[in-house]
Amino acid sequence: QVDNSSLTGESEPQTRSPEFTHENPLETRNICFFSTNCVEGGQGIEWALGTVLGSLHSMGDPCTPFWGSHHPGRIATLASGLEVGKTPIAVEIEHFIQLITGVAVFLGISFFILSLILGYTWLEAVIFLIGIIVANVPEGLLATVTVCLTLTAKRM
Repeated sequence: QVDNSSLTGESEPQTRSPEFTHENPLETRNICFFSTNCVEGGQGIEWALGTVLGSLHSMGDPCTPFWGSHHPGRIATLASGLEVGKTPIAVEIEHFIQLITGVAVFLGISFFILSLILGYTWLEAVIFLIGIIVANVPEGLLATVTVCLTLTAKRM
Protein backbone atom coordinates (compact mmCIF):
# COMPACT_ATOMS: atom_id res chain seq x y z
CA GLN A 1 0.00 0.00 0.00
CA VAL A 2 1.15 3.50 -0.84
CA ASP A 3 0.39 6.81 0.88
CA ASN A 4 -0.65 9.18 -1.95
CA SER A 5 -1.83 11.97 0.37
CA SER A 6 0.89 14.36 -0.82
CA LEU A 7 -0.44 14.10 -4.39
CA THR A 8 -4.17 13.46 -4.11
CA GLY A 9 -5.09 14.43 -0.56
CA GLU A 10 -6.56 10.98 0.08
CA SER A 11 -6.01 10.05 3.71
CA GLU A 12 -6.30 6.29 3.16
CA PRO A 13 -3.33 4.32 1.71
CA GLN A 14 -3.91 3.04 -1.83
CA THR A 15 -3.28 -0.58 -2.77
CA ARG A 16 -0.68 -1.24 -5.48
CA SER A 17 -0.14 -4.45 -7.44
CA PRO A 18 2.05 -5.60 -10.35
CA GLU A 19 -0.97 -5.96 -12.65
CA PHE A 20 -1.71 -3.30 -15.27
CA THR A 21 -5.26 -2.14 -14.41
CA HIS A 22 -5.98 0.99 -16.47
CA GLU A 23 -4.90 2.53 -19.79
CA ASN A 24 -4.35 5.90 -18.13
CA PRO A 25 -0.99 5.79 -16.29
CA LEU A 26 -2.36 8.13 -13.62
CA GLU A 27 -5.12 5.62 -12.77
CA THR A 28 -3.32 2.27 -13.03
CA ARG A 29 -2.49 0.34 -9.86
CA ASN A 30 1.03 -0.76 -10.87
CA ILE A 31 2.80 2.63 -10.63
CA CYS A 32 4.07 4.45 -7.55
CA PHE A 33 4.81 8.13 -7.89
CA PHE A 34 7.64 10.29 -6.59
CA SER A 35 7.06 11.69 -3.08
CA THR A 36 4.70 8.84 -2.16
CA ASN A 37 5.66 6.61 0.74
CA CYS A 38 5.23 2.86 0.97
CA VAL A 39 3.13 2.09 4.02
CA GLU A 40 3.03 -1.67 3.46
CA GLY A 41 5.76 -3.33 1.39
CA GLY A 42 5.35 -5.51 -1.65
CA GLN A 43 7.69 -7.35 -3.97
CA GLY A 44 8.77 -5.27 -6.91
CA ILE A 45 7.30 -2.05 -5.56
CA GLU A 46 9.44 -1.20 -2.56
CA TRP A 47 13.17 -1.16 -3.35
CA ALA A 48 14.30 0.64 -0.22
CA LEU A 49 12.71 1.31 3.14
CA GLY A 50 9.80 3.62 2.35
CA THR A 51 11.28 5.20 -0.77
CA VAL A 52 11.37 4.04 -4.37
CA LEU A 53 14.89 4.56 -5.73
CA GLY A 54 14.16 4.08 -9.40
CA SER A 55 11.69 2.85 -11.97
CA LEU A 56 11.89 0.02 -14.44
CA HIS A 57 9.01 0.48 -16.85
CA SER A 58 8.81 -1.13 -20.24
CA MET A 59 7.18 0.14 -23.39
CA GLY A 60 6.63 -2.75 -25.80
CA ASP A 61 9.79 -4.78 -25.16
CA PRO A 62 9.67 -6.07 -21.56
CA CYS A 63 13.46 -5.84 -21.20
CA THR A 64 13.73 -2.17 -22.15
CA PRO A 65 14.47 0.02 -19.11
CA PHE A 66 12.49 3.19 -18.97
CA TRP A 67 14.08 6.04 -16.94
CA GLY A 68 12.31 9.36 -16.89
CA SER A 69 10.67 9.92 -20.24
CA HIS A 70 7.11 9.60 -21.53
CA HIS A 71 4.76 8.92 -18.55
CA PRO A 72 7.01 10.26 -15.75
CA GLY A 73 7.91 13.18 -18.00
CA ARG A 74 4.23 13.84 -18.71
CA ILE A 75 3.44 13.66 -15.01
CA ALA A 76 6.25 16.10 -14.21
CA THR A 77 5.00 18.45 -16.93
CA LEU A 78 1.46 18.26 -15.56
CA ALA A 79 2.63 18.88 -12.00
CA SER A 80 4.90 21.81 -12.88
CA GLY A 81 2.40 23.42 -15.24
CA LEU A 82 -0.42 23.71 -12.77
CA GLU A 83 -1.90 27.16 -12.44
CA VAL A 84 -2.67 28.37 -8.97
CA GLY A 85 -6.43 28.66 -8.77
CA LYS A 86 -9.06 28.84 -6.11
CA THR A 87 -9.60 25.77 -4.00
CA PRO A 88 -13.02 24.09 -4.16
CA ILE A 89 -13.87 25.27 -0.65
CA ALA A 90 -12.92 28.86 -1.54
CA VAL A 91 -15.19 28.69 -4.60
CA GLU A 92 -18.07 27.32 -2.49
CA ILE A 93 -17.61 29.97 0.23
CA GLU A 94 -17.50 32.72 -2.41
CA HIS A 95 -20.69 31.36 -3.99
CA PHE A 96 -22.40 31.23 -0.58
CA ILE A 97 -21.35 34.82 0.23
CA GLN A 98 -22.67 36.04 -3.15
CA LEU A 99 -25.97 34.27 -2.49
CA ILE A 100 -26.32 35.76 1.01
CA THR A 101 -25.38 39.21 -0.33
CA GLY A 102 -28.00 38.97 -3.07
CA VAL A 103 -30.69 37.94 -0.60
CA ALA A 104 -29.70 40.71 1.85
CA VAL A 105 -29.73 43.44 -0.81
CA PHE A 106 -33.04 42.19 -2.24
CA LEU A 107 -34.68 42.16 1.19
CA GLY A 108 -33.18 45.54 2.08
CA ILE A 109 -34.47 47.21 -1.09
CA SER A 110 -37.85 45.50 -0.71
CA PHE A 111 -38.25 46.75 2.85
CA PHE A 112 -36.96 50.20 1.82
CA ILE A 113 -39.68 50.48 -0.83
CA LEU A 114 -42.29 49.04 1.53
CA SER A 115 -41.37 51.52 4.28
CA LEU A 116 -41.65 54.44 1.82
CA ILE A 117 -45.08 53.16 0.75
CA LEU A 118 -46.16 52.90 4.40
CA GLY A 119 -45.28 56.58 4.93
CA TYR A 120 -41.93 56.52 6.71
CA THR A 121 -39.54 59.41 5.98
CA TRP A 122 -36.71 58.95 3.51
CA LEU A 123 -34.09 58.90 6.31
CA GLU A 124 -36.01 56.31 8.32
CA ALA A 125 -36.37 54.13 5.21
CA VAL A 126 -32.59 54.32 4.54
CA ILE A 127 -31.82 53.40 8.16
CA PHE A 128 -34.24 50.50 7.81
CA LEU A 129 -32.52 49.45 4.55
CA ILE A 130 -29.08 49.45 6.19
CA GLY A 131 -30.40 47.57 9.22
CA ILE A 132 -31.95 44.82 7.08
CA ILE A 133 -28.77 44.37 5.01
CA VAL A 134 -26.50 44.26 8.08
CA ALA A 135 -28.86 41.87 9.89
CA ASN A 136 -28.59 39.36 7.03
CA VAL A 137 -24.78 39.17 7.18
CA PRO A 138 -23.77 35.87 8.83
CA GLU A 139 -21.40 37.07 11.56
CA GLY A 140 -20.53 33.52 12.56
CA LEU A 141 -19.48 32.42 9.06
CA LEU A 142 -15.75 32.84 9.68
CA ALA A 143 -15.88 30.97 12.98
CA THR A 144 -18.02 28.19 11.49
CA VAL A 145 -15.69 27.65 8.52
CA THR A 146 -12.63 27.66 10.80
CA VAL A 147 -14.15 25.08 13.14
CA CYS A 148 -15.24 22.86 10.23
CA LEU A 149 -11.78 22.98 8.64
CA THR A 150 -10.13 22.20 11.98
CA LEU A 151 -12.40 19.20 12.58
CA THR A 152 -11.78 17.93 9.05
CA ALA A 153 -8.01 18.29 9.45
CA LYS A 154 -8.13 16.37 12.74
CA ARG A 155 -10.13 13.60 11.09
CA MET A 156 -7.52 13.29 8.32
